[in-house]
Amino acid sequence: MIAQLDGLSYRHILHSGIQNLEQYRTVLNDLNVFPVPDGDTGTNMVMTLRYGYDAIQEDDKTLSQVAGRFASASVFGARGNSGVIVSQFFKGLSDTLKEWETASCEIFSRALENGCKYAYASVAQPVEGTILTVLKDASKAVAKALPLESIDAVIDTFLTEAKVSLAHTPDLLPILRKASVVDSGGSGIVYFFEGVQKYLRGEPIETVAKAEETPTGDAIDLSLFNKNTPFNYGYCTEGVLQLTVDPESFEYKNFKEKLADLGESVVSSLEGDKVKLHIHTKRPGKLMDFCQKYGEFLTIKMENMSVQHAQQEKQQKEARKFLYDADRAPGNYAVVAVASNLQMQQCFFDMGADVVILSDIAPSSQDFMDAFKLTSAKQILVFPNSANSILSSMQAGSLYKKAKITVLNSRSIAECYATLSILDFDSTLDEAVALANGVLSELYQLSIYQAVKDVKYGSKTIRKDDFFALSNNKILSIEKTLENITMRTIDDVLQKQPYEVVTLFYGKRIMPEYIEHLLSELQDQNYDAEFAAISTLETVYDITIIFE
Repeated sequence: MIAQLDGLSYRHILHSGIQNLEQYRTVLNDLNVFPVPDGDTGTNMVMTLRYGYDAIQEDDKTLSQVAGRFASASVFGARGNSGVIVSQFFKGLSDTLKEWETASCEIFSRALENGCKYAYASVAQPVEGTILTVLKDASKAVAKALPLESIDAVIDTFLTEAKVSLAHTPDLLPILRKASVVDSGGSGIVYFFEGVQKYLRGEPIETVAKAEETPTGDAIDLSLFNKNTPFNYGYCTEGVLQLTVDPESFEYKNFKEKLADLGESVVSSLEGDKVKLHIHTKRPGKLMDFCQKYGEFLTIKMENMSVQHAQQEKQQKEARKFLYDADRAPGNYAVVAVASNLQMQQCFFDMGADVVILSDIAPSSQDFMDAFKLTSAKQILVFPNSANSILSSMQAGSLYKKAKITVLNSRSIAECYATLSILDFDSTLDEAVALANGVLSELYQLSIYQAVKDVKYGSKTIRKDDFFALSNNKILSIEKTLENITMRTIDDVLQKQPYEVVTLFYGKRIMPEYIEHLLSELQDQNYDAEFAAISTLETVYDITIIFE
Protein backbone atom coordinates (compact mmCIF):
# COMPACT_ATOMS: atom_id res chain seq x y z
CA MET A 1 0.00 0.00 0.00
CA ILE A 2 1.38 3.41 -0.98
CA ALA A 3 0.38 6.38 1.15
CA GLN A 4 2.46 8.94 -0.76
CA LEU A 5 3.40 8.82 -4.44
CA ASP A 6 7.11 9.48 -5.07
CA GLY A 7 9.18 9.54 -8.24
CA LEU A 8 10.20 5.88 -8.14
CA SER A 9 6.65 4.68 -7.49
CA TYR A 10 5.33 6.88 -10.28
CA ARG A 11 7.86 5.44 -12.70
CA HIS A 12 6.88 1.91 -11.66
CA ILE A 13 3.14 2.47 -12.11
CA LEU A 14 3.74 4.06 -15.51
CA HIS A 15 5.80 1.07 -16.59
CA SER A 16 3.19 -1.42 -15.42
CA GLY A 17 0.39 0.55 -17.06
CA ILE A 18 2.23 0.64 -20.39
CA GLN A 19 3.05 -3.07 -20.14
CA ASN A 20 -0.60 -3.96 -19.62
CA LEU A 21 -1.73 -1.62 -22.38
CA GLU A 22 0.76 -3.33 -24.70
CA GLN A 23 -0.89 -6.69 -24.08
CA TYR A 24 -4.18 -5.31 -25.41
CA ARG A 25 -2.80 -3.28 -28.29
CA THR A 26 -4.27 -5.58 -30.93
CA VAL A 27 -7.61 -5.68 -29.10
CA LEU A 28 -7.77 -1.88 -29.20
CA ASN A 29 -6.74 -1.79 -32.85
CA ASP A 30 -9.56 -4.20 -33.63
CA LEU A 31 -12.19 -2.10 -31.84
CA ASN A 32 -13.31 -0.59 -35.13
CA VAL A 33 -16.80 0.53 -35.99
CA PHE A 34 -16.30 -0.78 -39.50
CA PRO A 35 -15.09 -4.22 -40.64
CA VAL A 36 -11.82 -3.04 -42.15
CA PRO A 37 -8.31 -3.45 -40.68
CA ASP A 38 -7.53 0.25 -40.25
CA GLY A 39 -7.55 0.59 -36.46
CA ASP A 40 -4.44 1.97 -34.79
CA THR A 41 -5.65 3.32 -31.43
CA GLY A 42 -3.71 0.73 -29.46
CA THR A 43 -0.54 1.21 -31.47
CA ASN A 44 -0.72 5.00 -31.17
CA MET A 45 -1.31 4.96 -27.41
CA VAL A 46 1.45 2.43 -26.76
CA MET A 47 4.01 4.21 -28.95
CA THR A 48 3.16 7.58 -27.39
CA LEU A 49 3.61 6.33 -23.84
CA ARG A 50 6.69 4.27 -24.69
CA TYR A 51 8.30 7.42 -26.07
CA GLY A 52 7.58 9.07 -22.74
CA TYR A 53 8.86 6.17 -20.69
CA ASP A 54 12.11 5.97 -22.64
CA ALA A 55 12.95 9.38 -21.15
CA ILE A 56 12.59 8.17 -17.56
CA GLN A 57 13.25 4.42 -17.53
CA GLU A 58 16.40 4.84 -15.45
CA ASP A 59 15.23 7.94 -13.63
CA ASP A 60 15.38 8.03 -9.83
CA LYS A 61 14.53 11.71 -9.45
CA THR A 62 11.68 13.33 -7.52
CA LEU A 63 8.06 12.94 -8.50
CA SER A 64 7.91 16.38 -10.11
CA GLN A 65 10.98 15.65 -12.26
CA VAL A 66 9.84 12.20 -13.35
CA ALA A 67 6.31 13.38 -14.14
CA GLY A 68 7.62 16.38 -16.06
CA ARG A 69 10.09 14.44 -18.19
CA PHE A 70 7.58 11.68 -18.95
CA ALA A 71 4.89 14.15 -19.97
CA SER A 72 7.22 16.27 -22.09
CA ALA A 73 8.55 13.28 -24.00
CA SER A 74 5.03 11.87 -24.46
CA VAL A 75 3.88 15.16 -25.99
CA PHE A 76 6.69 15.07 -28.56
CA GLY A 77 6.12 11.39 -29.26
CA ALA A 78 2.33 11.62 -29.51
CA ARG A 79 0.81 9.72 -32.43
CA GLY A 80 -2.78 9.89 -33.59
CA ASN A 81 -5.70 11.50 -31.82
CA SER A 82 -5.65 9.05 -28.92
CA GLY A 83 -1.91 9.60 -28.46
CA VAL A 84 -2.26 13.37 -28.37
CA ILE A 85 -5.12 13.21 -25.87
CA VAL A 86 -3.33 10.81 -23.53
CA SER A 87 -0.11 12.84 -23.76
CA GLN A 88 -2.00 15.96 -22.75
CA PHE A 89 -3.61 14.05 -19.88
CA PHE A 90 -0.17 13.29 -18.48
CA LYS A 91 0.96 16.85 -19.17
CA GLY A 92 -1.90 18.04 -16.97
CA LEU A 93 -0.82 15.60 -14.27
CA SER A 94 2.75 16.88 -14.40
CA ASP A 95 1.59 20.49 -14.23
CA THR A 96 -0.04 19.78 -10.87
CA LEU A 97 2.80 17.61 -9.60
CA LYS A 98 5.59 20.01 -10.59
CA GLU A 99 5.74 21.54 -7.09
CA TRP A 100 5.79 18.23 -5.23
CA GLU A 101 8.55 15.73 -4.45
CA THR A 102 5.83 13.35 -3.22
CA ALA A 103 2.06 13.54 -3.59
CA SER A 104 -0.71 12.67 -1.19
CA CYS A 105 -4.01 11.18 -2.32
CA GLU A 106 -5.53 14.66 -2.43
CA ILE A 107 -2.70 16.06 -4.57
CA PHE A 108 -2.84 13.08 -6.92
CA SER A 109 -6.60 13.51 -7.24
CA ARG A 110 -6.10 17.14 -8.21
CA ALA A 111 -3.51 16.02 -10.75
CA LEU A 112 -5.96 13.58 -12.32
CA GLU A 113 -8.60 16.29 -12.65
CA ASN A 114 -6.07 18.67 -14.16
CA GLY A 115 -5.00 15.97 -16.59
CA CYS A 116 -8.61 15.64 -17.66
CA LYS A 117 -8.82 19.41 -18.28
CA TYR A 118 -5.69 19.31 -20.43
CA ALA A 119 -7.10 16.38 -22.40
CA TYR A 120 -10.32 18.24 -23.14
CA ALA A 121 -8.41 21.39 -24.09
CA SER A 122 -6.37 19.43 -26.66
CA VAL A 123 -9.48 18.81 -28.79
CA ALA A 124 -11.06 21.70 -30.66
CA GLN A 125 -14.54 20.14 -30.46
CA PRO A 126 -14.63 17.60 -27.60
CA VAL A 127 -17.04 14.72 -28.15
CA GLU A 128 -18.65 12.87 -25.26
CA GLY A 129 -18.65 9.10 -25.36
CA THR A 130 -14.93 8.99 -26.02
CA ILE A 131 -11.73 8.70 -23.99
CA LEU A 132 -12.45 12.23 -22.72
CA THR A 133 -15.66 11.15 -20.99
CA VAL A 134 -13.95 8.18 -19.38
CA LEU A 135 -11.18 10.42 -18.00
CA LYS A 136 -13.67 13.00 -16.76
CA ASP A 137 -15.98 10.55 -14.99
CA ALA A 138 -13.12 8.62 -13.40
CA SER A 139 -11.24 11.69 -12.11
CA LYS A 140 -14.45 13.20 -10.72
CA ALA A 141 -15.19 9.94 -8.90
CA VAL A 142 -11.82 10.12 -7.16
CA ALA A 143 -12.37 13.74 -6.09
CA LYS A 144 -15.82 12.86 -4.76
CA ALA A 145 -14.47 9.89 -2.78
CA LEU A 146 -11.85 11.90 -0.87
CA PRO A 147 -10.43 11.48 1.70
CA LEU A 148 -8.84 8.21 0.64
CA GLU A 149 -6.23 6.35 2.65
CA SER A 150 -3.78 5.37 -0.10
CA ILE A 151 -2.77 5.80 -3.72
CA ASP A 152 -4.04 2.25 -4.15
CA ALA A 153 -7.52 3.44 -3.19
CA VAL A 154 -7.26 6.35 -5.62
CA ILE A 155 -6.46 3.98 -8.48
CA ASP A 156 -9.19 1.52 -7.44
CA THR A 157 -11.77 4.31 -7.40
CA PHE A 158 -10.57 5.76 -10.70
CA LEU A 159 -10.60 2.38 -12.43
CA THR A 160 -13.99 1.31 -11.11
CA GLU A 161 -15.65 4.46 -12.47
CA ALA A 162 -13.63 4.32 -15.70
CA LYS A 163 -15.09 0.88 -16.43
CA VAL A 164 -18.63 2.11 -15.73
CA SER A 165 -18.09 5.17 -17.92
CA LEU A 166 -16.63 3.04 -20.73
CA ALA A 167 -19.66 0.77 -20.71
CA HIS A 168 -21.88 3.84 -21.22
CA THR A 169 -19.94 5.30 -24.17
CA PRO A 170 -22.31 3.73 -26.75
CA ASP A 171 -25.19 5.57 -25.07
CA LEU A 172 -23.45 8.89 -25.77
CA LEU A 173 -22.01 8.25 -29.22
CA PRO A 174 -24.38 6.94 -31.91
CA ILE A 175 -21.59 5.56 -34.08
CA LEU A 176 -20.54 3.25 -31.22
CA ARG A 177 -24.11 2.24 -30.49
CA LYS A 178 -24.73 1.34 -34.14
CA ALA A 179 -21.63 -0.84 -34.23
CA SER A 180 -22.25 -2.33 -30.76
CA VAL A 181 -18.77 -1.46 -29.47
CA VAL A 182 -17.29 0.72 -26.75
CA ASP A 183 -14.81 3.54 -27.36
CA SER A 184 -11.32 2.25 -28.15
CA GLY A 185 -9.46 5.18 -26.55
CA GLY A 186 -11.51 4.83 -23.37
CA SER A 187 -10.73 1.10 -23.40
CA GLY A 188 -7.05 2.00 -23.59
CA ILE A 189 -7.34 4.09 -20.44
CA VAL A 190 -8.98 1.18 -18.63
CA TYR A 191 -6.26 -1.24 -19.74
CA PHE A 192 -3.55 1.22 -18.68
CA PHE A 193 -4.98 1.73 -15.19
CA GLU A 194 -5.61 -2.00 -14.82
CA GLY A 195 -1.85 -2.34 -15.25
CA VAL A 196 -1.28 0.30 -12.57
CA GLN A 197 -3.64 -1.55 -10.24
CA LYS A 198 -1.80 -4.84 -10.87
CA TYR A 199 1.48 -3.23 -9.86
CA LEU A 200 0.01 -1.87 -6.65
CA ARG A 201 -1.45 -5.28 -5.82
CA GLY A 202 1.74 -7.10 -6.66
CA GLU A 203 0.11 -8.98 -9.53
CA PRO A 204 2.10 -9.93 -12.65
CA ILE A 205 1.25 -8.61 -16.08
CA GLU A 206 0.10 -11.57 -18.14
CA THR A 207 1.96 -11.83 -21.41
CA VAL A 208 -0.26 -12.17 -24.46
CA ALA A 209 1.42 -13.68 -27.49
CA LYS A 210 1.39 -11.32 -30.44
CA ALA A 211 1.64 -12.87 -33.86
CA GLU A 212 3.09 -9.74 -35.37
CA GLU A 213 6.13 -10.01 -33.10
CA THR A 214 7.07 -13.52 -34.22
CA PRO A 215 10.45 -13.21 -35.92
CA THR A 216 10.15 -14.40 -39.48
CA GLY A 217 13.21 -12.74 -41.00
CA ASP A 218 13.38 -10.30 -43.88
CA ALA A 219 12.92 -11.67 -47.36
CA ILE A 220 16.18 -11.67 -49.30
CA ASP A 221 16.26 -9.83 -52.61
CA LEU A 222 18.17 -12.35 -54.77
CA SER A 223 18.69 -9.76 -57.48
CA LEU A 224 21.20 -7.95 -55.27
CA PHE A 225 23.96 -10.52 -55.96
CA ASN A 226 24.93 -12.08 -59.29
CA LYS A 227 28.04 -13.46 -61.02
CA ASN A 228 29.43 -9.94 -61.54
CA THR A 229 28.87 -8.70 -57.97
CA PRO A 230 32.13 -8.04 -56.07
CA PHE A 231 32.45 -10.42 -53.11
CA ASN A 232 33.87 -7.86 -50.71
CA TYR A 233 32.51 -8.81 -47.33
CA GLY A 234 32.58 -12.60 -47.01
CA TYR A 235 30.27 -14.67 -44.83
CA CYS A 236 29.13 -13.92 -41.31
CA THR A 237 29.37 -17.31 -39.62
CA GLU A 238 28.07 -18.11 -36.14
CA GLY A 239 27.73 -21.45 -34.41
CA VAL A 240 28.18 -23.67 -31.39
CA LEU A 241 30.84 -26.37 -31.73
CA GLN A 242 30.47 -29.49 -29.58
CA LEU A 243 33.97 -30.75 -28.81
CA THR A 244 34.59 -34.43 -29.51
CA VAL A 245 38.19 -34.27 -28.34
CA ASP A 246 39.11 -34.38 -24.68
CA PRO A 247 38.29 -30.92 -23.25
CA GLU A 248 41.23 -31.20 -20.91
CA SER A 249 43.71 -31.55 -23.81
CA PHE A 250 41.94 -29.01 -26.03
CA GLU A 251 44.30 -26.08 -26.59
CA TYR A 252 41.77 -23.28 -26.77
CA LYS A 253 44.41 -20.53 -27.12
CA ASN A 254 45.89 -22.12 -30.23
CA PHE A 255 42.36 -22.73 -31.56
CA LYS A 256 41.55 -19.00 -31.30
CA GLU A 257 44.81 -18.01 -32.98
CA LYS A 258 44.03 -20.28 -35.93
CA LEU A 259 40.52 -18.79 -36.18
CA ALA A 260 42.15 -15.36 -36.52
CA ASP A 261 44.11 -16.67 -39.51
CA LEU A 262 40.90 -17.87 -41.17
CA GLY A 263 38.92 -14.62 -40.93
CA GLU A 264 38.14 -11.37 -39.16
CA SER A 265 35.90 -10.09 -36.35
CA VAL A 266 36.53 -13.28 -34.40
CA VAL A 267 34.61 -13.64 -31.15
CA SER A 268 34.61 -16.97 -29.31
CA SER A 269 34.19 -18.42 -25.86
CA LEU A 270 34.73 -21.84 -24.30
CA GLU A 271 31.83 -23.05 -22.19
CA GLY A 272 32.67 -26.48 -20.76
CA ASP A 273 32.93 -28.79 -23.76
CA LYS A 274 31.32 -26.35 -26.20
CA VAL A 275 32.80 -23.46 -28.17
CA LYS A 276 30.66 -20.50 -29.23
CA LEU A 277 32.14 -18.66 -32.18
CA HIS A 278 31.52 -15.77 -34.54
CA ILE A 279 33.76 -15.04 -37.53
CA HIS A 280 33.73 -13.20 -40.85
CA THR A 281 35.41 -15.30 -43.49
CA LYS A 282 35.56 -15.63 -47.27
CA ARG A 283 36.50 -19.29 -47.01
CA PRO A 284 33.85 -21.01 -44.88
CA GLY A 285 34.93 -24.41 -46.21
CA LYS A 286 38.35 -24.04 -44.64
CA LEU A 287 36.69 -22.88 -41.42
CA MET A 288 34.46 -25.97 -41.38
CA ASP A 289 37.37 -28.32 -42.08
CA PHE A 290 39.40 -26.77 -39.28
CA CYS A 291 36.60 -26.81 -36.68
CA GLN A 292 35.61 -30.40 -37.49
CA LYS A 293 39.05 -31.55 -36.43
CA TYR A 294 37.86 -30.82 -32.88
CA GLY A 295 34.15 -31.51 -32.95
CA GLU A 296 30.80 -31.10 -34.70
CA PHE A 297 28.52 -28.10 -34.95
CA LEU A 298 25.34 -28.14 -32.88
CA THR A 299 24.12 -24.99 -34.61
CA ILE A 300 25.51 -22.98 -37.45
CA LYS A 301 24.33 -19.87 -39.31
CA MET A 302 26.01 -18.41 -42.37
CA GLU A 303 25.00 -15.24 -44.21
CA ASN A 304 26.46 -13.54 -47.27
CA MET A 305 27.49 -10.12 -45.96
CA SER A 306 27.76 -8.67 -49.47
CA VAL A 307 24.04 -9.39 -49.90
CA GLN A 308 23.32 -8.02 -46.43
CA HIS A 309 25.24 -4.84 -47.20
CA ALA A 310 23.46 -4.34 -50.52
CA GLN A 311 20.08 -5.01 -48.91
CA GLN A 312 20.77 -2.54 -46.12
CA GLU A 313 21.74 0.12 -48.64
CA LYS A 314 18.56 -0.57 -50.60
CA GLN A 315 16.39 -0.41 -47.48
CA GLN A 316 18.04 2.80 -46.32
CA LYS A 317 17.44 4.35 -49.72
CA GLU A 318 13.84 3.17 -49.86
CA ALA A 319 12.88 3.81 -46.25
CA ARG A 320 13.56 7.54 -46.37
CA LYS A 321 11.40 8.92 -43.64
CA PHE A 322 11.57 12.43 -45.04
CA LEU A 323 11.73 13.13 -48.75
CA TYR A 324 13.03 16.65 -49.42
CA ASP A 325 15.57 18.57 -51.46
CA ALA A 326 17.86 20.75 -49.40
CA ASP A 327 18.77 22.72 -52.53
CA ARG A 328 15.19 23.48 -53.55
CA ALA A 329 14.67 27.25 -53.57
CA PRO A 330 12.21 28.25 -50.83
CA GLY A 331 8.94 29.88 -51.86
CA ASN A 332 6.61 32.14 -49.93
CA TYR A 333 5.62 29.12 -47.87
CA ALA A 334 6.58 25.48 -47.53
CA VAL A 335 4.33 22.44 -47.79
CA VAL A 336 4.65 19.41 -45.51
CA ALA A 337 2.58 16.34 -46.39
CA VAL A 338 2.21 12.77 -45.12
CA ALA A 339 2.29 9.63 -47.29
CA SER A 340 1.88 6.01 -46.25
CA ASN A 341 4.06 4.49 -48.98
CA LEU A 342 7.02 5.34 -51.21
CA GLN A 343 4.93 5.80 -54.33
CA MET A 344 2.72 8.51 -52.84
CA GLN A 345 5.69 10.07 -51.05
CA GLN A 346 7.41 10.58 -54.40
CA CYS A 347 4.15 11.68 -56.00
CA PHE A 348 3.50 14.45 -53.47
CA PHE A 349 7.12 15.59 -53.66
CA ASP A 350 6.93 15.78 -57.45
CA MET A 351 3.70 17.79 -57.11
CA GLY A 352 5.51 20.46 -55.10
CA ALA A 353 5.49 19.42 -51.44
CA ASP A 354 8.75 20.50 -49.79
CA VAL A 355 8.91 17.67 -47.26
CA VAL A 356 6.90 14.46 -47.40
CA ILE A 357 6.82 12.29 -44.30
CA LEU A 358 6.72 8.55 -44.96
CA SER A 359 4.73 6.76 -42.26
CA ASP A 360 2.32 3.85 -42.43
CA ILE A 361 0.92 4.87 -39.05
CA ALA A 362 0.10 8.31 -37.72
CA PRO A 363 3.34 10.37 -37.50
CA SER A 364 4.31 11.64 -34.08
CA SER A 365 4.41 15.30 -33.15
CA GLN A 366 8.20 15.03 -33.21
CA ASP A 367 8.05 13.68 -36.78
CA PHE A 368 6.11 16.77 -37.86
CA MET A 369 8.52 19.07 -36.02
CA ASP A 370 11.50 17.40 -37.69
CA ALA A 371 9.81 17.95 -41.05
CA PHE A 372 9.21 21.62 -40.22
CA LYS A 373 12.91 22.08 -39.47
CA LEU A 374 13.89 20.59 -42.83
CA THR A 375 11.93 23.26 -44.69
CA SER A 376 13.75 26.19 -43.02
CA ALA A 377 10.61 28.15 -43.88
CA LYS A 378 8.85 30.84 -41.86
CA GLN A 379 5.41 29.78 -43.06
CA ILE A 380 4.37 26.16 -43.46
CA LEU A 381 1.21 24.56 -44.83
CA VAL A 382 0.55 21.03 -43.52
CA PHE A 383 -1.41 18.19 -45.15
CA PRO A 384 -1.85 15.58 -42.36
CA ASN A 385 -3.84 13.35 -44.77
CA SER A 386 -5.58 11.39 -42.02
CA ALA A 387 -8.19 12.31 -39.47
CA ASN A 388 -5.94 10.56 -36.96
CA SER A 389 -2.95 12.81 -37.71
CA ILE A 390 -4.60 16.20 -37.43
CA LEU A 391 -4.21 16.55 -33.65
CA SER A 392 -0.56 15.48 -33.62
CA SER A 393 0.26 17.90 -36.45
CA MET A 394 -1.55 20.71 -34.63
CA GLN A 395 0.29 19.86 -31.41
CA ALA A 396 3.56 20.00 -33.34
CA GLY A 397 2.53 23.37 -34.73
CA SER A 398 1.96 24.74 -31.25
CA LEU A 399 5.35 23.42 -30.08
CA TYR A 400 7.33 24.68 -33.09
CA LYS A 401 8.26 28.33 -32.63
CA LYS A 402 10.32 29.06 -35.74
CA ALA A 403 7.49 29.27 -38.26
CA LYS A 404 3.80 29.96 -38.64
CA ILE A 405 2.13 26.56 -39.01
CA THR A 406 -1.23 26.15 -40.74
CA VAL A 407 -2.78 22.67 -40.63
CA LEU A 408 -5.32 21.88 -43.32
CA ASN A 409 -8.29 19.60 -42.77
CA SER A 410 -6.90 17.12 -45.29
CA ARG A 411 -8.06 13.66 -44.20
CA SER A 412 -6.86 11.47 -47.06
CA ILE A 413 -4.16 11.25 -49.70
CA ALA A 414 -6.90 11.69 -52.29
CA GLU A 415 -7.82 15.08 -50.84
CA CYS A 416 -4.14 16.02 -50.70
CA TYR A 417 -3.67 15.04 -54.35
CA ALA A 418 -6.69 17.04 -55.48
CA THR A 419 -5.54 20.11 -53.56
CA LEU A 420 -1.84 19.98 -54.49
CA SER A 421 -2.76 19.69 -58.15
CA ILE A 422 -4.26 23.19 -58.20
CA LEU A 423 -2.17 24.89 -55.49
CA ASP A 424 -0.36 28.07 -56.56
CA PHE A 425 3.08 27.90 -54.95
CA ASP A 426 3.84 31.49 -55.95
CA SER A 427 0.88 32.86 -54.00
CA THR A 428 0.93 34.06 -50.41
CA LEU A 429 0.21 31.63 -47.59
CA ASP A 430 -3.18 33.25 -46.93
CA GLU A 431 -4.14 32.85 -50.59
CA ALA A 432 -2.97 29.23 -50.59
CA VAL A 433 -4.93 28.43 -47.44
CA ALA A 434 -8.07 30.02 -48.85
CA LEU A 435 -7.71 28.09 -52.10
CA ALA A 436 -6.99 24.79 -50.32
CA ASN A 437 -9.89 25.20 -47.92
CA GLY A 438 -12.15 25.99 -50.84
CA VAL A 439 -11.13 22.83 -52.67
CA LEU A 440 -11.46 20.64 -49.59
CA SER A 441 -14.89 22.03 -48.70
CA GLU A 442 -16.26 21.41 -52.21
CA LEU A 443 -14.93 17.89 -52.65
CA TYR A 444 -17.17 14.90 -52.08
CA GLN A 445 -15.34 11.76 -51.12
CA LEU A 446 -16.33 8.15 -50.54
CA SER A 447 -14.33 4.97 -50.07
CA ILE A 448 -15.01 1.37 -50.98
CA TYR A 449 -13.80 -1.42 -48.72
CA GLN A 450 -14.10 -5.19 -48.59
CA ALA A 451 -15.25 -6.46 -45.20
CA VAL A 452 -12.88 -8.76 -43.34
CA LYS A 453 -15.58 -9.90 -40.91
CA ASP A 454 -19.35 -9.95 -40.39
CA VAL A 455 -20.73 -6.88 -38.67
CA LYS A 456 -24.06 -5.24 -37.98
CA TYR A 457 -23.98 -1.46 -38.21
CA GLY A 458 -27.30 0.07 -37.22
CA SER A 459 -29.93 -1.55 -39.42
CA LYS A 460 -27.38 -2.69 -42.00
CA THR A 461 -25.65 -6.06 -41.99
CA ILE A 462 -22.32 -6.44 -43.77
CA ARG A 463 -21.08 -9.95 -44.42
CA LYS A 464 -17.46 -11.00 -44.67
CA ASP A 465 -16.11 -10.33 -48.20
CA ASP A 466 -18.97 -7.91 -49.01
CA PHE A 467 -17.96 -4.60 -50.59
CA PHE A 468 -19.39 -1.49 -48.98
CA ALA A 469 -19.17 2.22 -49.75
CA LEU A 470 -18.57 4.62 -46.89
CA SER A 471 -18.73 8.42 -46.65
CA ASN A 472 -18.57 10.46 -43.44
CA ASN A 473 -19.17 7.31 -41.37
CA LYS A 474 -22.34 6.58 -43.34
CA ILE A 475 -22.74 3.34 -45.26
CA LEU A 476 -24.01 4.25 -48.73
CA SER A 477 -24.42 0.80 -50.23
CA ILE A 478 -23.40 -2.86 -49.96
CA GLU A 479 -22.71 -5.16 -52.91
CA LYS A 480 -21.17 -8.55 -53.60
CA THR A 481 -18.79 -7.30 -56.30
CA LEU A 482 -16.42 -4.35 -56.57
CA GLU A 483 -17.70 -3.44 -60.02
CA ASN A 484 -21.33 -3.30 -58.93
CA ILE A 485 -20.69 -1.10 -55.92
CA THR A 486 -18.37 1.24 -57.84
CA MET A 487 -20.84 1.75 -60.67
CA ARG A 488 -23.80 2.08 -58.29
CA THR A 489 -22.25 4.63 -55.94
CA ILE A 490 -20.90 6.80 -58.76
CA ASP A 491 -24.28 6.75 -60.47
CA ASP A 492 -26.08 7.65 -57.22
CA VAL A 493 -23.78 10.63 -56.64
CA LEU A 494 -23.88 11.97 -60.21
CA GLN A 495 -27.66 11.68 -60.35
CA LYS A 496 -27.89 13.99 -57.34
CA GLN A 497 -25.22 16.52 -58.36
CA PRO A 498 -23.47 17.06 -61.73
CA TYR A 499 -19.80 16.94 -60.73
CA GLU A 500 -17.34 17.67 -63.53
CA VAL A 501 -14.39 15.45 -62.53
CA VAL A 502 -14.43 12.00 -60.92
CA THR A 503 -11.12 10.46 -59.84
CA LEU A 504 -10.68 6.87 -58.68
CA PHE A 505 -7.75 6.35 -56.31
CA TYR A 506 -7.22 2.60 -56.25
CA GLY A 507 -5.35 0.57 -53.68
CA LYS A 508 -2.76 -2.16 -53.76
CA ARG A 509 -5.15 -5.07 -54.30
CA ILE A 510 -6.63 -3.62 -57.47
CA MET A 511 -4.95 -4.34 -60.80
CA PRO A 512 -4.55 -1.48 -63.33
CA GLU A 513 -6.31 -3.60 -65.96
CA TYR A 514 -9.39 -3.81 -63.74
CA ILE A 515 -9.43 -0.04 -63.26
CA GLU A 516 -9.17 0.43 -67.03
CA HIS A 517 -12.22 -1.83 -67.37
CA LEU A 518 -14.15 0.26 -64.82
CA LEU A 519 -13.21 3.51 -66.56
CA SER A 520 -14.39 2.08 -69.87
CA GLU A 521 -17.69 1.05 -68.31
CA LEU A 522 -18.13 4.52 -66.81
CA GLN A 523 -17.38 6.23 -70.12
CA ASP A 524 -20.07 4.10 -71.77
CA GLN A 525 -22.66 5.58 -69.41
CA ASN A 526 -22.30 8.98 -71.12
CA TYR A 527 -22.01 10.95 -67.90
CA ASP A 528 -21.24 14.63 -68.34
CA ALA A 529 -18.01 14.21 -66.36
CA GLU A 530 -14.34 13.40 -66.86
CA PHE A 531 -13.00 10.20 -65.28
CA ALA A 532 -9.44 9.47 -64.19
CA ALA A 533 -7.66 6.91 -62.03
CA ILE A 534 -4.54 7.03 -59.84
CA SER A 535 -2.75 4.14 -58.16
CA THR A 536 -1.97 4.75 -54.48
CA LEU A 537 -0.85 1.29 -53.26
CA GLU A 538 -2.99 1.83 -50.15
CA THR A 539 -3.85 -1.37 -48.27
CA VAL A 540 -6.92 -0.34 -46.25
CA TYR A 541 -9.38 0.64 -48.96
CA ASP A 542 -9.89 -0.73 -52.45
CA ILE A 543 -11.05 2.49 -54.11
CA THR A 544 -11.48 6.04 -52.87
CA ILE A 545 -13.50 8.27 -55.18
CA ILE A 546 -13.21 12.04 -55.29
CA PHE A 547 -15.93 14.12 -56.96
CA GLU A 548 -15.06 17.69 -57.99
